[in-house]
This record gives sequence, C-alpha cells and structure tokens, in this order.
Amino acid sequence: MGPAPRILELFYDVLSPYSWLGFEVLCRYQHLWNIKLQLRPTLIAGIMKDSGNQPPAMVPRKGQYIFKEIPLLKQFFQVPLNIPKDFFGETVKKGSINAMRFLTTVSMEQPEMLEKVSREIWMRVWSRDEDITEYQSILAVSV
Repeated sequence: MGPAPRILELFYDVLSPYSWLGFEVLCRYQHLWNIKLQLRPTLIAGIMKDSGNQPPAMVPRKGQYIFKEIPLLKQFFQVPLNIPKDFFGETVKKGSINAMRFLTTVSMEQPEMLEKVSREIWMRVWSRDEDITEYQSILAVSV
C-alpha cells in the first residue's frame, strides 16, 4: 500500500482546447500518477475579463499559432480535436456560459457524471463542430 493520492483540482472551460487536453491527460493518468482528480468547471471569460487578458485566439500571432498547434496536439495526445469551422463566430463570440452553467449544476447535483458530460460537451464543439450555446444542444449531451 503506497502513499495516499494527492488531490489535484482542474479548473477548466469547455471553450478551451488546452483545457480539454489537460482534462484528458489527467483523467487518463490519474491512477498511474496517484492523484485524486477534482473537476472544477470555471468560466474562462470571467477570468479573462477580470485579469484584463484577451483569449489567445484574439491575439493575432497567438491565434495564428493555435491553428498550427492544434493538429500537432491532436496527434500527440490522441484526442479528437478539430478547430470549429466558424471558430471566431461560433466559439469565441458566443462563448460557453450556458455550457459552463450546466456543468456547474452537474458538478453539484450529479458529480459522478461530470467527467462524462464534460467530455461530451468538448466533443460537440471540438470534434463534431456542434453547438454548445443553446440549451437544447447542451441538454442533448445528458441523454
């Protein structure tokens, strides 16, 4: 019997492809790394606003880099990550507030479902280029 697992909190937003990569790696290796993963849905737009930062995609050079980096990260981490067709219109401008509110509710009401539901929302936006802003789209993941 080894040491007790350390608690690791992951604060994430489904709008961020980098959050998804971190999420998948931590979920994949939590037992090997002897950590107890606690998922914390967090609205990244609020953090960006309060800190005075812009999302990386809105900074011209960072935005260009993301489009080159995503295919490499997809291959390296074996996560089905694809940039949505209308990335700026659909993803960045509409945001993730409804999806993140939903995930916060899932974390409070059915925490055992949070990993599965979070992954499915990421799959909607970052793999299948589907909506995550309308309530009916979000509720479709819980069925």
